[in-house]
Amino acid sequence: MSWALALAAGVAVLVWPGRLRPAVRRAASTPGRRVPRVRRRSRDASPAPPVDEVADALVLVALALRAGLDLTRALEEVATGAGALVSKDLSAVVAAVRWGRPVDEAWSYASPVWRPAALAWSVAEATGAAPAALVADAAARLRDGRERDRERRAARAGVLLVLPLGLGFLPAFACTAVLPVVIALAVGVLDTAGR
Repeated sequence: MSWALALAAGVAVLVWPGRLRPAVRRAASTPGRRVPRVRRRSRDASPAPPVDEVADALVLVALALRAGLDLTRALEEVATGAGALVSKDLSAVVAAVRWGRPVDEAWSYASPVWRPAALAWSVAEATGAAPAALVADAAARLRDGRERDRERRAARAGVLLVLPLGLGFLPAFACTAVLPVVIALAVGVLDTAGR
């Protein structure tokens, strides 16, 4: 009987009017009206391209821009020879630009790892500067950030290694070096005290 009471309490909590969203609550309170289904937009779970590949692609884009290609053509050329994830992101940016989207919005279709490139293009578009140097700087910033991240992880690994080594060697040191000296001193003190 108690399980039935617990089940009823659980159902009451789930369907309590205060827990429903306002639109669903209004629809539920109107007689004869169907409650609409609320669908959540699923996030794009595709993985981001590696930072090293993004930096390499940005260097190639900068070279293509210096060679005289425009934005869409440079991105398209780099996308054809890049890895799958880089190609997917760059193709999305190219498609958005060709659809007439602003460059800032077009870069929003790519993974967040491309933010330095988007910032470089925004600055170039706002100031009228040539984007090739800004894109090359963005690639350098990505590589520097990646290197700092590697150094930080290596330092953290070093710190994490010290604790188990200390816990393993400290008892061994105490048993082989400190304890025999303490025992020898105690025996000597007790010998002299007993005389």
